[in-house]
Amino acid sequence: MGGVSVSEDRLAPLAEGIRPAENSRETPVTLISPRLEAALFRNVLFLTARTLVRQTLTQAWFRVWLVVILGGGLWLGLLGLFAEGFQFLETTIPYADLVEQTVRYVFGTFFMALTIMLMISGAILLHGGLFRAPDTAFLMTQPVRIERIFLTKFAETVLLSSWAFIILSTPLLLGYAQVVEANWPFYVALLPYLVSFVYIPAAGGAFVCLLLARFIPKLGRMLVVVGILLAILGLLAFFQWISWLPRNQFLNVQWLERTLDRLSITQFRLLPSWWLATGLLAMAAGNYRDGVMFFLLILANALFLQWCCVQLAGKIYQPAYLALASRLEKRAIRRRNLFDRVILEEFRGIPAFARQLILKDIRLFRRDPVQWSQLLVFVGLLVFYFLNLRRFYYEQFYFAWVNLVSFLNVAVVALLLTTFTTRFVFPLISLEGPRFWVLGLMPISRRAILWSKLGFALVLCPLPCALLVLLSDAMLNVEPYVLLAHQWAMFLCCLGLTGIAVGLGARFPNFRAFSAARIASGFGGTVNLVLSTVFIVVILVLAGLPVHIRMIAESSFLLPTVTARISLNPLLVAWLTYGPLLAGGVTLAAMAVALYVGMRHFERLEF
Repeated sequence: MGGVSVSEDRLAPLAEGIRPAENSRETPVTLISPRLEAALFRNVLFLTARTLVRQTLTQAWFRVWLVVILGGGLWLGLLGLFAEGFQFLETTIPYADLVEQTVRYVFGTFFMALTIMLMISGAILLHGGLFRAPDTAFLMTQPVRIERIFLTKFAETVLLSSWAFIILSTPLLLGYAQVVEANWPFYVALLPYLVSFVYIPAAGGAFVCLLLARFIPKLGRMLVVVGILLAILGLLAFFQWISWLPRNQFLNVQWLERTLDRLSITQFRLLPSWWLATGLLAMAAGNYRDGVMFFLLILANALFLQWCCVQLAGKIYQPAYLALASRLEKRAIRRRNLFDRVILEEFRGIPAFARQLILKDIRLFRRDPVQWSQLLVFVGLLVFYFLNLRRFYYEQFYFAWVNLVSFLNVAVVALLLTTFTTRFVFPLISLEGPRFWVLGLMPISRRAILWSKLGFALVLCPLPCALLVLLSDAMLNVEPYVLLAHQWAMFLCCLGLTGIAVGLGARFPNFRAFSAARIASGFGGTVNLVLSTVFIVVILVLAGLPVHIRMIAESSFLLPTVTARISLNPLLVAWLTYGPLLAGGVTLAAMAVALYVGMRHFERLEF
């Protein structure tokens, strides 16, 4: 299971209970006891985890240290940011009860949002583990209980969800504990609280996954798409509703009162997120009696919901799995949609085989909602943020602040594009491995295959990024030449990042992996992420920053206390004048080097 061989000598004592039934025609074998079965699975999972850790530390040590350093730096930055935020509340709001109420509402909103996200991600992860994982088909043929298979996959889902939840939650909680000077029992109870809580949304996702797979199997992909879209729209509508205020009411008493009133839904007493927030706040305040009570409440509900999921899985999991495995899909021949016709008919300058390859990659991408839904979540959050920029109405007061925010928004979109190219564009060559023999029989050179991957990336990336930057600049009402500078910087980022991702994807292919996420998390994906980050920093400094420096230097109303203009030395003038042109040269050079290295290695590669 999981590609790890387990020693027969170590597992033999656990499997002694499996014996043929002597006088039974209905049951050819008798199952081992649940205790021995649990020990057997626990031993296999332990050996699998140990092997994966050893392989990661020996084969991908660079990636491990890079993740630890960058992730640790980000975590410490969030910890300091949250601590400063709570300290700001303590010193700004003069009433202690209002501070306590504000903190309670912040915790409730934060954990309620994470609960919804954990339910959605848990349902998606569990569906992949229960119905699409290769080892599940093997386990279905073994003399083990269906409930044990479900429990194993459910435990894997909880493990994948818990570490992300803990990393996101601990900076907020530890920042608050630092400000209120919480005692040691709070730190002792923190991890058990968070781990116990994860089981509740994971169980909710398991209920949704099992029921949909059993009773609506034919609409699986459509339901995933609709569910993701509804969840995103629901979150956006919720945040839009709680943040709506007139433009002249921001960061004042009326704003705080209306915001807390709209967030009152997070204080519903039957919400598990309210139990978690209230219990942790009680532990931080020294009220250990209430803290222990809420912990036991969360633990009891987690155990009960897990038991309910196991009972439900014992009744409907196997029929749902068999129905999905035996169902023959009737794939109708679909006509080309408008987007397909544009690719095939409007780009006559591109060879026909290259257009077909580009269209093939686009169809594979849009038919996999697990891939594009991740991008859709980030884009949706950015759109929501950009649409609410004008509500802050800062451009009337701080001219330099608006320029800084518009520049940072461009940087955020560039970082999102870096993540996208690393996650989806870099693995394109590696994903062709299992079916590369088909391409090898066609009269197409490997160089043409590489160019088609670059064309696919350039079809998807520039337009959404340009629209996001345009929306941000329009909401901030920046000057036209600033808008053009941002578009130029984003266009260069799209060209360079796609070229780097395609070139390095051909230089560091992994044809043994079938998952794009696993390919992107390997050594080549880590190198691509680092080099892409360095590239966008260079491009933003050369192409995006000069226009803002010039505006600040030539402005007579930088801040309410500054009216003098800044004198520019010749070197700075040269940077502000020729920086955008130099950025174009750097982009072309980065693309040329990455594609040359990738093509050279890819053409010599033997399959």
